[in-house]
Amino acid sequence: MASSRDAAQLIAAATLGIAAFFGGAAPAQAVETPTTLAPTAQDGEFSLDPTYDKNDKDRRIIETMLTDMETKWNAHELDAVMQYYADNYVNNDGLDKKAVRELTREFWSTYPDARTTSRTKQIRVEGRFATVETRDLAVGNTAKPMPGLQSRGALTSISEGQYYLKRIGKDWKIIGDRINYEKVRLAFGLAQKLETSFTAPEQVKSGQEYSAKLKVKLPADLVAMGSIVSEPLKYPQPPHKDVWRAMEDNGLERLIHANTSNYNELLMATIGITDGNRRALKGFSYLTRRLNVVPATAGDDSNGTDAKGKAKAEKEEDKSRAPVTESNPDTNSDADSDSDSEQSPGDTDE
Repeated sequence: MASSRDAAQLIAAATLGIAAFFGGAAPAQAVETPTTLAPTAQDGEFSLDPTYDKNDKDRRIIETMLTDMETKWNAHELDAVMQYYADNYVNNDGLDKKAVRELTREFWSTYPDARTTSRTKQIRVEGRFATVETRDLAVGNTAKPMPGLQSRGALTSISEGQYYLKRIGKDWKIIGDRINYEKVRLAFGLAQKLETSFTAPEQVKSGQEYSAKLKVKLPADLVAMGSIVSEPLKYPQPPHKDVWRAMEDNGLERLIHANTSNYNELLMATIGITDGNRRALKGFSYLTRRLNVVPATAGDDSNGTDAKGKAKAEKEEDKSRAPVTESNPDTNSDADSDSDSEQSPGDTDE
């Protein structure tokens, strides 16, 4: 929703345009406008419920294309799926067609029964270009069980975003896409039956501090350990090291500084469920969230990315890789200890 400040800027720009048209002076018989204007009903594309009747043919073609692509994706026909992508495709994480092809192949290898269902929210066509807004659900099970649990992992993923299409010849091709929102849950063993939540903002400025929180509901005879890490979204994804913490009151919170390189980030949380003596692993959950990082504006000193604070933010970026547990402050002092960082929820004395 546009703010009043945005509206004021638009009005000011329009006024300057009128003045320029009349040689720097407003027309002599300008009509005075009311100080406040109520929005009025609009027709066509300038409305809250726009119509795109003039592009119905293209919209039907695109809808058919998306249905066919989903069918081929669920059949795991990689070559057929990639035919819908333009050769110069690139998405908002900087991944090209080759990277998407490899990631899709790896995904199907890990989850051989993976299936997706997409719901098209809107299709906008402007000449040779189109934007498709979708909500996508993916489910599947891991090919192999987790050692120690004899349980295959159950995956659920939900995301929302846009495809950007271009008509090339007679066909529509995907030239890019953007994921605005995404969260994934992979659970093994008892964790498949437990309620968990992993909350964080969906977008922050480069270098800005934000909070990520992890919660799990547990029976009284079980305990949980957890970890929260964040990495810039790159391909291939760099390895990360979990630093486990006891989840006091079944919760964990970490304060993180967004990277200053303007990469989007992948937030990753893990939960290990054990018996009361922490001697037997009962369940394991792996949760991820997307964090979109936008560049800080010039001179912005609110998040440490101005001329004086940028160096500080970059220095603190590495420090932020060590977890901060506000609910368990006694454990923060040894965040960098080797013995603690190597602890696993499944460690036993046996």
